[in-house]
Amino acid sequence: MIDDLDDDELCRNEKRVKELTDWVKEALFGALDVGRGRFIMVGNLISKNSVLANIAGSKGVHVSEIKAVDKDGNPVWAEKWTKDEAQAYKDFVGYRAWEKEMMHNPITDGTIFRHEWIRFKRLPKLDKYDMLVCYTDPSFKSSTANDYKACRLWGKIGTELHLIDCYVRQDTVSGMVRWLYNLYESLPDNVVVNFYIEANMLQDIILDEFATEGNIRGYQLPIMPDKRTKPDKVQRIEAVSPLWERGFVFYNEALKDSPDMQVGIEQTLALERGSRVHDDAPDADEGAIWFLQRSTRQEIFKPVAIPRRSPKNMW
Repeated sequence: MIDDLDDDELCRNEKRVKELTDWVKEALFGALDVGRGRFIMVGNLISKNSVLANIAGSKGVHVSEIKAVDKDGNPVWAEKWTKDEAQAYKDFVGYRAWEKEMMHNPITDGTIFRHEWIRFKRLPKLDKYDMLVCYTDPSFKSSTANDYKACRLWGKIGTELHLIDCYVRQDTVSGMVRWLYNLYESLPDNVVVNFYIEANMLQDIILDEFATEGNIRGYQLPIMPDKRTKPDKVQRIEAVSPLWERGFVFYNEALKDSPDMQVGIEQTLALERGSRVHDDAPDADEGAIWFLQRSTRQEIFKPVAIPRRSPKNMW
């Protein structure tokens, strides 16, 4: 039996991981009378480059994956800790460590976005922006605590794109809708925000939540569906990533340490093809930026009018 063979230092070295995997399969497993014994390997999947990942991917191996919480956020080891304790631990260690250590979902940076591309700055007042868009990705499920819902308020000023406010939480639809209404009511009278939501997410239960909250507040939020025929999600997000790389994207410095901002950044940095990590925040970012880029234009080149010469002055 092997218990917690992998560690962070080992997983950073592909050669060492391969050598140790070979040792497990050859020297160790081979000592069990050519595999007639019982072989068990226990550990957290802290990296895709790990001995555990290699053994789990080998032919003939039975894999039993037990995560810290179920799809509703309830601890699978209820005798050990409560749902509130699990949430408190997650809040403390952060999204990345939680996914890596507790959910067998290791996250690495740099496949599409890089950490050095995340830039913060002090943002101007809302009435200074050329256009403002709040885009919502509500996820498919209405109540599960395991799915993230993302609302991202973006503004365009000149050629810069600013993430002004954000909501990225494992919450119910009603909680998400309340946040959107609160955002709408916080806007100054001279500021207009265009609200969009994934069209294929406008299920009856989501529409009912908007209607219910609107009836309580006495008005309906002017939210519009995004009816685009979209290509692959990662392809869409990857297409806007050069805006981060070239320094056109800035995040609200005032929200730098907020959990919503941090979770959104972690999801952005973790994005890669084939990954199981949540991507609701970068998906909502792509939607907001798509509308901003196509609805505004910055005139960089200013034409200069040159008077025509009369025929008698021409030579």
